[in-house]
Amino acid sequence: MAFKSCKKGFMKKVKTILFTLVMMLVVFGVIVAILRWKSLERKKKLEREVQVIERVLDTSKKISQKWEEGATSSEWKDIGKYCPDLQLKDIVDISYSKCNSEFLNCYLENNSSLGIIKNSKGKYYSVLSRQNSLEENISAFSLRVQVQLDDSVYNIDLEDTCRDTYLPRKSYGYKTKTSPKRKFDWTWDNFNRNIYVDKFLVTNREVNEWIETLGLNIEKKFPLERPSVFLSLDEMKKYCAFKGKSLASAQVVEAASFYPSGSSDKAGRTLIRYDYPWTRRSGDSFLFKMKRDSDLPLTKFDCEKAYVQDCFEVTPFISHMTKSSSWSGIFQVMGGPFEAYENSLEPKENLRASSFYFPAQSSVHMLGEKLYWDGVAHLDKNIDWKKEKPAGVDGRSLEIGFRCMRNMYE
Repeated sequence: MAFKSCKKGFMKKVKTILFTLVMMLVVFGVIVAILRWKSLERKKKLEREVQVIERVLDTSKKISQKWEEGATSSEWKDIGKYCPDLQLKDIVDISYSKCNSEFLNCYLENNSSLGIIKNSKGKYYSVLSRQNSLEENISAFSLRVQVQLDDSVYNIDLEDTCRDTYLPRKSYGYKTKTSPKRKFDWTWDNFNRNIYVDKFLVTNREVNEWIETLGLNIEKKFPLERPSVFLSLDEMKKYCAFKGKSLASAQVVEAASFYPSGSSDKAGRTLIRYDYPWTRRSGDSFLFKMKRDSDLPLTKFDCEKAYVQDCFEVTPFISHMTKSSSWSGIFQVMGGPFEAYENSLEPKENLRASSFYFPAQSSVHMLGEKLYWDGVAHLDKNIDWKKEKPAGVDGRSLEIGFRCMRNMYE
């Protein structure tokens, strides 16, 4: 009887142990199943996040590429229909569409599959500037496009990478009032800094964008594609500051315009001055030839390089013309509207003289020839004409454009 009692107790313990082991295995299996399920969920979530990121990157790449490259030739051919927001009135070079907020807005509107959010103003972008935003670590000026994918919104910030050109590190000369013929009596270099200068004169579109963004009490001007030519000197400086830049100096614009000497790669060398931005040989320039022979015909090709007074009878003025490039890649350096400069070296020499107010035979059509503008109003009395006042400017509102620049010191 005692043996049977022990056997029953032993079996009871065995059953208890087996039950415990089974329960442990069941619990362990449940835990493993839960962990595996969570792992699969995390994997699926991660895969979804990767897919979203890839879609955002793909969308960002498409938008950035269009922003920088602008219109295709086929789009530009029918630009009035493709992008009525540009409100083009003149003949305009296709380069005008690059880094152009209005053109980008048309592109986004015509490509709704990108999933871009339209803001309260009916635009597919917003202007982001340090002057209108409290955000940290943003560029001085950019456009923000918002992409909605699933339940999340992603920001794509586009900087204006099209507007300026880099001024190579060299020794440069500046033409002062006392500079001897063919040489400079004042030189400088940018070996310790990087300088970027606007390729084109600032346009009405860009200035209107500044006015709208900051809510300024300044009259907007049209057509949008034309150079902004009716700001005061102080307003020009404020606009450039809005873009994180400063008004371009006479020294920098002339450095980007004067054809460089072969000895300009090192400091302390004698620099030769050339009168025209396209050639070292003055005799090759149509402006030089027309000073010698006023009966020479002016061609459309000539006017594409420097739109002087006589060009009004030859061909219309083209905004953003890219056939007048200087050696450095800036445009509109001769002819067209006047251009205002910052000039701390010679404050009374702050206006490029070469413009469409002077005939082709005028002596002002050489690089470095400057006038003085008081920066207040745009009448003939606000300009010191010095040696030569052109006919027909009395009492007229004169067009004075500008461009910006930025310095980056090492």
